[in-house]
Amino acid sequence: MKTASPFQAFTRLKRGLNPEDINSIIDLLPTAALLVDISQQRIFLANTRASELSAYTRSELANLPLHELFAERISPVGWQDNHQEAAQLTLVRRNKSSLDVQVRFQEVPSTGRWLLATLEPSIDVQKRQAVLQRQITLLEDFSTLSQVTQMPDLSSALEMILERGQALSGAPIMAIYQANGQSLELQKSAERGGVLPDRLPSQDLIHLHHPQLWLPGKRSHSTLHSLARARGFTFIASAPIGDPKALIGLIVAADYQTAPSDDTLGILQMLSSAAHSAFQHFYQVGNLVVEQEKQLRFRRFAEVAQNIVQDSLIVLTNNLQVVRLNHAAELALGYARDEATGLPIENILIGTENMRPALKMAQDGIPTLNQENTRLYRRSGEAFLARVSTLPVKNGDQVEGIVILIQDLSDQELAKSQAEQLEQQALLGTVTAIFAHEVRNPINNISTGLQLMAYNLAPDDPQLELISRLQQDCDRLEELMKSVLSFSRSAEYEMEPVDLGLLISRLVERLRPRLSAANIQYHLKPDQNTPLIMGNPRALEQVFNNLFNNAIQAMEPNGGILAIKIQPAETTGKRKYALVIVADNGPGIPKENLDRIFQPFFTTKSNGTGLGLAITRRIVTAHKGIIQCNSFPGGTVFNVQIPALELTIDEN
Repeated sequence: MKTASPFQAFTRLKRGLNPEDINSIIDLLPTAALLVDISQQRIFLANTRASELSAYTRSELANLPLHELFAERISPVGWQDNHQEAAQLTLVRRNKSSLDVQVRFQEVPSTGRWLLATLEPSIDVQKRQAVLQRQITLLEDFSTLSQVTQMPDLSSALEMILERGQALSGAPIMAIYQANGQSLELQKSAERGGVLPDRLPSQDLIHLHHPQLWLPGKRSHSTLHSLARARGFTFIASAPIGDPKALIGLIVAADYQTAPSDDTLGILQMLSSAAHSAFQHFYQVGNLVVEQEKQLRFRRFAEVAQNIVQDSLIVLTNNLQVVRLNHAAELALGYARDEATGLPIENILIGTENMRPALKMAQDGIPTLNQENTRLYRRSGEAFLARVSTLPVKNGDQVEGIVILIQDLSDQELAKSQAEQLEQQALLGTVTAIFAHEVRNPINNISTGLQLMAYNLAPDDPQLELISRLQQDCDRLEELMKSVLSFSRSAEYEMEPVDLGLLISRLVERLRPRLSAANIQYHLKPDQNTPLIMGNPRALEQVFNNLFNNAIQAMEPNGGILAIKIQPAETTGKRKYALVIVADNGPGIPKENLDRIFQPFFTTKSNGTGLGLAITRRIVTAHKGIIQCNSFPGGTVFNVQIPALELTIDEN
């Protein structure tokens, strides 16, 4: 390796150049330099580095005979021959100490009288040559590492990486760890030295997510560091394997005796890149073989399930692990295909107690069709009734897998429940209407009699106060009977297309003065994609007016926030709904009362009838909808869900 000659600065030096200019030039040289008068064999000028090296001042070096500076006798013969080889000489310093140096002599061009001598300590030259030789060795070893993908298997590739790593770093102890996704541990895949543990906790990969060097006296940040301290290592170094956001392993180097070199971490990073390439290459090769087998197996599964994909479909291995889910199963159970793959079926299909005999029969090759009244649970915890079939997939007599078909019966169950509820309400309504009608006549008679009595008494008669209270009770009973009759009337409404966003926006606008007076802020957020519904506008106004009034009363007198959101929704059966969410930050409904709020005549208000929410639910049910309430200390949320208008398209 050739370097630029320090003599090039003098190639344009001319006769007559003054010493001050020459002095400036030699000070620019990177090494110690002397300008020697050839005829007198004396030093003419010296740069600062020559002064530092010899311990003489620059003025002391000037005019010093050259032979007094070196222990060897220097002959001037041949100096003008432009020697390229350095002379090995001993520099005698001012304090009489000696130093081995390499000296190069060269005549200064264009002058004929001066010789330039450069001096460099021999030990510095040796260090530079050693660094150069190490760089050459590193390049050769790294070139060898590029061939890891040509090894016959992953074990051989990792063994070669560790072998080269020991040669490069000098560390006698090395190992490669690989992350295990199932056990959440780092498992040792290859090692040289045999003293590092077979497993490391997954936290070590988190703590060692960038190259690290531990030395005695430093704080321990991982299991590896603690091990190094306990076993008396002189160092332990590590570098992660993989992309920074997707680490797959760790490479480790350690020693009992010697300290690490300056490039230990750099070497580990190069080894880490080679290990990453090896893992990727051999995993891809292995995955290709596995993928071919999976494709053949999926083809047989598809032949069984191709005519029934409208139901939820789950494909299992013969040991009941999930292979895949179709889209309907993802919606029904709440699990994405990627996160469910590889899990045992009981982890995603909750409520399989009644299915265990059917699954065992499927493992034996016997199908079970249309298993009724199976209650399963979605990921959210919601239960639903289902019809389940289990079908074995065979290759000859061998069961390769199992297909589970699930038909969601929740819509049917809901329709049945609503029908029963409507039937009960119709009967209750008839009885209630008769009762209310019969009670109203005596109330009217009592009210009339009280008015007549008050008319015949003097203005200051003390009985007038009692009559007034009795009259108020009659008025309250009259109002209660009106609510009862309203609740008992047939819930058959004249329906028309209704935009809930527009209807609720108008209703909230009418309530603005009352909200402002009660110090209540409101947030209305209608989604433009909310579908129209078939409904009765007046009845629906009564529903949401009741909900808004209840929220306002709950937040009075301190005020609060009323939030209203209108958006589209979809059930697992792909039925579209309009969803209205009404939330307030009032004190909430006690848990013991939450299940009773929709019951007729249940109220916690001193002047309430207990029919507001009962009528509200009756109207929602008449619209084939659902109303639900969730409450907690500090808030209440009502969800009203009404089926969307189904538009029919004229095909003509």
